[in-house]
Amino acid sequence: MKNTHIGIIGGGQLGLLLIQSAISFPVSVAVYDPNPECSASGFAHEFVQGDFDDKEALINFCKKCDVIIYENERINIEALKEVKAMGIEIVSDFEDLEWIQDKFIQRKKLEEAGLPGPSFKEVMASDTRSYNGNLPVVQKFKTGGYDGMGVVIHKDQDSIQNAPEVDSVFEEMIDIKSELSVIIARSRKTKETVVYDAVELISNPEINLLDYLVSPARIDQAILDKAKEIGHQIAEKFDFNGIYAVELFLDQNDNILVNEISPRTHNSGHQTISTHVTSQYEQQIRIALGLPLGSVEEISPGVLINLLADDSTGETVYKGLEDAYEISNVQYTFYGKKQVRPYRKMGHAVILEKNTEDAINKIEKIRNTLTITSND
Repeated sequence: MKNTHIGIIGGGQLGLLLIQSAISFPVSVAVYDPNPECSASGFAHEFVQGDFDDKEALINFCKKCDVIIYENERINIEALKEVKAMGIEIVSDFEDLEWIQDKFIQRKKLEEAGLPGPSFKEVMASDTRSYNGNLPVVQKFKTGGYDGMGVVIHKDQDSIQNAPEVDSVFEEMIDIKSELSVIIARSRKTKETVVYDAVELISNPEINLLDYLVSPARIDQAILDKAKEIGHQIAEKFDFNGIYAVELFLDQNDNILVNEISPRTHNSGHQTISTHVTSQYEQQIRIALGLPLGSVEEISPGVLINLLADDSTGETVYKGLEDAYEISNVQYTFYGKKQVRPYRKMGHAVILEKNTEDAINKIEKIRNTLTITSND
């Protein structure tokens, strides 16, 4: 095996954590991102600045690499098609990215594959404010949504009359007991598949972002097994290649429904660096290099919290950092973002305790100790 030149499209925190894992392998890493100050730019062997929709620039970047990984979904698909035609490997497959990018097409493919999900309807931009179906309903923009953006909950007709006029999918609003996520790793070389135990996602309803997650989810073993089984079914039905996150709903009757798929490493797998023998990031590097998958055995239960900026804007300042590091059994990861804006994700912390409730009890202590703000 020669030293492999890996190209990562996207230099946010996922790109940064991919580089962290890649260091252990015989590789060099190049990163492509529009922002010269992105999280990964200072750690890559090579950084190339360019827009994600710039076909020519993307192709030129990829041509210098042996294998390509992408860490976000807002990429020029036509560029990836030409790159694959040149014989350059792309993980996860861009064919999956193409249909996953459009939430209506994704819903249709999941339905056609016989996978459980909410009822849904495609609604074009001009018709969003005349929607007359059941309420409440969840409006999801067909393309471009991420981190809670592009999702609107409509509870009454007044809300519908002010609905964003964007091509959308209107989905049945599920009476949710828990939101779950499983991470799938599947080898392009051997089709070997592993699925991590489901984690439980607790969102902040005010800003529609992940507040914290619990690994493994606090659900019965039978439901954990069912979630993992759905992960395996999805990987095999769609012949996946790479890392995929599958977000799930557990309803009040303990039925599991598929919410969305992301064809990349995912925020709901950050904690695997601390809680599992092999992280989702190491798995992605292994897959890119054609190596066997690693063990997904859990080393320790854990609780991950997002470390968000406050409501200020300006140059990043960390207050209470020394005191935060005095809190026992907590591992911090900061994304190196030089500017804060309201509620921007600036890092995460994983709390490792044998008892999950003990870990959850430390969340407020961390938040009361550490503030990420600005000088302005």
